[in-house]
Amino acid sequence: MILPRILVVGLCLFSALSYATPWQFVKSESGITIHKRNHGNGLVEVRAQMQVATSYSGFLLLLEDSDNVPNWIDNVSHSEVLMQISSNENIVYTQFKAPWPARDRDMVTYSKYEVEDGQFTLTIKDASNYLAKESGYIRINEVDALWILQPLTNGLTHITYTAYANAGGILPDWLMNRLSANNAFSTFKKLKDQLPKYQGQQHPNLDQ
Repeated sequence: MILPRILVVGLCLFSALSYATPWQFVKSESGITIHKRNHGNGLVEVRAQMQVATSYSGFLLLLEDSDNVPNWIDNVSHSEVLMQISSNENIVYTQFKAPWPARDRDMVTYSKYEVEDGQFTLTIKDASNYLAKESGYIRINEVDALWILQPLTNGLTHITYTAYANAGGILPDWLMNRLSANNAFSTFKKLKDQLPKYQGQQHPNLDQ
C-alpha cells in the first residue's frame, strides 16, 4: 500500500554533515558519482549525485510507496511511518537485513521535506529515543542525512544525497565505510530505475 504521507528511509547505513574535511572521489558509473569524507570518528560521510528525469512529485511519491521501498533502498526489509507530525514531517522506523556476519539493523528517524526557491530538500535526523530497541536488531544511531533536488536547464533534475550514521555493533570501521559507499551506489542505481514509474502523477502537497 502507499502510505498517506512521506515514508523516509536512510540509504542503508551511513554518512554525516561535517564540512571541515574535503570530499574524496570514490567512483563514477552509470551517471552516478560517489564521494566520501572522514567524519572524525573513523567512519565516513557519503555523498551520492546524479541527474535524472523526475518531477518533485514523482520523487516524493516514490518515497511514500512503502511496498516498493525494499526494491530500491539497499538491504531494507521493512519500513513504516510511526507518527505523522504534520503534512511534511514524520517519524519513520526502518529495518535492514545486514550481510553476513553482521546482525540486522534498525533505525528511527525524523524527516521533513520542503520546497523553497525552487529547490526540494528533505532532511533526516536521528530519532532513536522515540522507540525502544527491538529484540534481534542493533539500532543505527547518529543519523544525519539530506536530500537536495534541483531543476536543470536541460529538463533533468540534479539529485544530491549526503548522509552519515553509526551502524553500532562491533563491525570494523573499514567494513562499515565500504558498505556505506557500495550501498549508496546500489540505491541510486535502483532509484534511477524506479523513478519513471512515478512520473506524470501529482503529489497533493506539491505543485511540481
